[in-house]
Amino acid sequence: MPIAGEERPLRSPAAPQQVRAPPAPLGKPKLRFSGRIPGAAVGLSDGINTQKPSLMADSLEQHLPPPPISKSDAAFLEDGVEFVWGAEGVDVAELNNLFEKVGFPRRDPARLAMALQNTYRTVWVRAARKSRLARQGALLGFARATSDGALSAVIWDVAVAPAWQRGGLGRALMERLTASLVNDGISTITLYAEPNVVALYEKLGFVADPDGIRGVAYQSKLARQLQMTNGRRR
Repeated sequence: MPIAGEERPLRSPAAPQQVRAPPAPLGKPKLRFSGRIPGAAVGLSDGINTQKPSLMADSLEQHLPPPPISKSDAAFLEDGVEFVWGAEGVDVAELNNLFEKVGFPRRDPARLAMALQNTYRTVWVRAARKSRLARQGALLGFARATSDGALSAVIWDVAVAPAWQRGGLGRALMERLTASLVNDGISTITLYAEPNVVALYEKLGFVADPDGIRGVAYQSKLARQLQMTNGRRR
């Protein structure tokens, strides 16, 4: 599927800074895109595996099938929404507001802007025209992926404004972002999901805890305590 635009070139800072992906949420299922949409081939999982060398050799000749696009861009445009590729044009304050509306933590604006600059692929949805639900150009949905550009990618921050949920935008974002990664030849695509949306991702070809592999994340004891406390409050 052709991509409407590529990410803008990164600046060369005088002192390179390390930008970390968001920490893997504790207690959230890890899913991997398998391409297992009826009749499709199965991808290769990531992780430590005694059979991985031979699996890797086999995978060199295999490619994941991209997920089908269930609703075209033209059809969404008729509904008043439009897909945009790349982080250019994303307002950090508006993105933080979207995160807050869907229950995600707000991010430090400067670090969020840096994260967007260093993201491998970004796709977002904006209102193509003014309506009773949104002003023209308003941010309605968002998703991004970090990647080495060759072997693996992780999808982060999939969010759709509450007033626009249940209209297929979340599915559409995932279909397009996953397809673009698959079309780049990336064979291991993972994400961490809220338990209540795992079923949606499974319909898109993702599998939960593939091959018994579970993710681990480095987090301080205080960060874990805060995360567990916040989880209990919800």
